[in-house]
Amino acid sequence: MKSWLVGLAVICAALQCTGQQGSLTDWQKLIKNNDVDAARKLCTPYEDSKVVAEQVEAEKCMANVELWGADRVKTEKNDQGTFDIYDEWEPESVDAALKHLNRGLELAPQDLSIYQGRLHILEISRRYKEMAKALDESCTTYHGKEAPDVWLVYAGELNDQQQYQAALDLSLVLDKHYPNNPDILGNIGAFLDIMMRDLEAIPYLQRAIALAPNDPINTWDLGRAYDYAGQIKDADTWYNKALPLMTDPDQKKNSLCIYAEFVEKKLNDRPRACELQKANCSPEKQTACATPSAPSSAK
Repeated sequence: MKSWLVGLAVICAALQCTGQQGSLTDWQKLIKNNDVDAARKLCTPYEDSKVVAEQVEAEKCMANVELWGADRVKTEKNDQGTFDIYDEWEPESVDAALKHLNRGLELAPQDLSIYQGRLHILEISRRYKEMAKALDESCTTYHGKEAPDVWLVYAGELNDQQQYQAALDLSLVLDKHYPNNPDILGNIGAFLDIMMRDLEAIPYLQRAIALAPNDPINTWDLGRAYDYAGQIKDADTWYNKALPLMTDPDQKKNSLCIYAEFVEKKLNDRPRACELQKANCSPEKQTACATPSAPSSAK
């Protein structure tokens, strides 16, 4: 089982566990030293403090207390058919932690760290539908300048975990609150494309490019969506628009290698594909340069 201290560090980071002046700040040290009972004893009285800032800090403290030692290892098949090994959190502990954070938000509705902590807990406990609902509430209530960039992080994390439907659901929530954002639209298109919903992805990517025409990722993704949808002419057009926009040498080289395979197999232009592969692909991927096998004679 993953060390509780690692999990705690992540949760504290999400909650910006800075504390107020005075003895209340000792709760972080107590939990890190495995003295969760002392932390609970310290923080509980502050939940009824007459100082709102102390109440808020106490709720952050108690959320961490409730999650201490509540994780268990679990294996589960993901959307791609492979298996993930992750920490499963005891539902009762998650519910208790969320209750504290929700009370913290009632007291401090513009405290970004509590919104982040709530989303983080819902993510690690794999409560993805609740996570989308919580994000909707966060977008409605929080008005800081960090949004929507601060919320985009969670869709990226879910993408890294291959939880594409959950990432798509979060991105659709963001599109509702922040329409005409090219990053959000591009994410929606990318997640739909990963899920082989290419025809649905294309309009989102088109909108993203209309808003940010020099974005190489969205432009490339539109080419890929057309490619996967079997619209070869449009795919070639957008691949060739994307490649000049790429400034990272490694990204461009890798993309040119992918494009070379497209030229070989979809455009059926082996000489051109071979030239591209020699310049951009490792030897084992230079398939267009191999001498075609002669057909075997019939007996």
